Amino acid sequence: MQIIEKILSEMTTREKVYQTMIQRSEEFIYSEEDASTKLRDYPFGGFFIGEEIIGSETMKGDDIIYATQRARKYSKIPPIICADTEFGCGYMFPDGRYSKFPWQMTLGATADRDMAYDFGKYTAIPAQEIGINLSLGPVSDINMNFLNPVVNTRAIGDDPTLVREMLSSMVKGMQEYGMGATAKHFPGDGVDYRDQHFVLTSNTLSMDEWRRTFGAVYKELIDNGLLCVMLGHISLPAYQKERIDGIAPPATLSHELSVDLLKGELGFKYAVMSDALCMNGFRTTYCDQVKSEVECFKSGCDLMLWPTMEYADAVLAAIESGEIPMSRLDDAVRRILLMKYDMGLFGGKEFKTDTMDDIHDFSRRVSEAAVTLVRDRKQLFPLKNAKKIAVIVPTNYDEEYESLAAFGEEWKKNGIEADMYRHEFNGDKSLYDMFVYCTFIHQHKPQGMLQIMPSWQTGAVDREKSAVVTFGSPYLIHQNFPTVNAAIAMYSDTDDCQRAAVRAMLGQIPFSGKLPVKIPEQE
Repeated sequence: MQIIEKILSEMTTREKVYQTMIQRSEEFIYSEEDASTKLRDYPFGGFFIGEEIIGSETMKGDDIIYATQRARKYSKIPPIICADTEFGCGYMFPDGRYSKFPWQMTLGATADRDMAYDFGKYTAIPAQEIGINLSLGPVSDINMNFLNPVVNTRAIGDDPTLVREMLSSMVKGMQEYGMGATAKHFPGDGVDYRDQHFVLTSNTLSMDEWRRTFGAVYKELIDNGLLCVMLGHISLPAYQKERIDGIAPPATLSHELSVDLLKGELGFKYAVMSDALCMNGFRTTYCDQVKSEVECFKSGCDLMLWPTMEYADAVLAAIESGEIPMSRLDDAVRRILLMKYDMGLFGGKEFKTDTMDDIHDFSRRVSEAAVTLVRDRKQLFPLKNAKKIAVIVPTNYDEEYESLAAFGEEWKKNGIEADMYRHEFNGDKSLYDMFVYCTFIHQHKPQGMLQIMPSWQTGAVDREKSAVVTFGSPYLIHQNFPTVNAAIAMYSDTDDCQRAAVRAMLGQIPFSGKLPVKIPEQE
């Protein structure tokens, strides 16, 4: 393409190397002074805003908008500005101007492709206003292992067909409204029981199984114009011949996976991005961080997410020595520029537009459509003539316990008093018409295995009048509450999800969601 070749021909080798870097925003564009000087000296390909997924973000609200404006103003080549918008933009804005969407598994419980399209659309519209042009989502994994601690409620479900259809609609909604989408985490998480943040993990499927499942998801997304793929720190031993000290390397260090499989067999033509390079699943193969980053680029990854500042000089030295051919660098930058062009960063692209008038209503609609009645052995619902209930919350996290305010308010709104108990019930049973256990366990909380605080009482207060609501992993229904007679899966802990659960228990809305994953039932 002429415009891309022109830009490429005018770039120095150093500028090309910096185009392959996505850095955190705070250090370089938090202030006008930083941006005006540092972006001249360090012409990065893009910036990452916030860390909502793991809860360590340092920039929120209008600070994000000002930072994205500075990034565009002082960058020689329009930058990628990406964020983990897996659940909308509302988490970045505590003032409530944008809605917080529930986790993707909530969407999977609706099995509604139109709703999936709107999920993408209502992610893209505020993102464009904020200045974010690339979503590091949707999560395109398949939750095959109920013990997986990092995918879980971030995934649509465990049915490859449902995952493929819902993601295709979501990506379409996102990209038609001017925001690039990133499918992650190639070659696919959700099979292992471990977390790639802490250890190298594996997709252990055979290649026939992989092509029917994860491969089919990625192939459909790619064929329909997906603009970015994120490589996970995940191996695919059935495909890989290469071994390093007897171990198949992660996709971020595998030419076979990023070039032969993704760019070759699946035909992906845009830039391939790494997952965060500070994660231990990446760092443990070579241990030397800068060497690992150079090897990542050599193996076929085009965009480095959070590399060290030493990375650029190391790649330049490798090119000068002939270790990395210039053709590798030029291929990476072409892919990046092509992605930016089709994202509309160079102009000449038209995208759909709409208002955000319905964005808060959308969050309510998807939450209500997802409420899932897993079981009700004693026909407790709809709950009638209740005056007082006990809400029991086994959690170690203060913010989770405190967030149940919306749950309590919705009961009160309907004339029912809800007393809160943390960890275990220690009141007078005779005062209550119902006992509701609420769990919040989801990815990263806790870090490691997905399990609630150990209790000798879960479900043992009063079986005839007890229910459990999972505002997170639905697998806990079987894991911790097999004898509780009534169980509801909500998949996410947003205020809208909490209110929807209460309304469904009271019969004001139907239990219309369906489990998007298989849960073993106690026999």
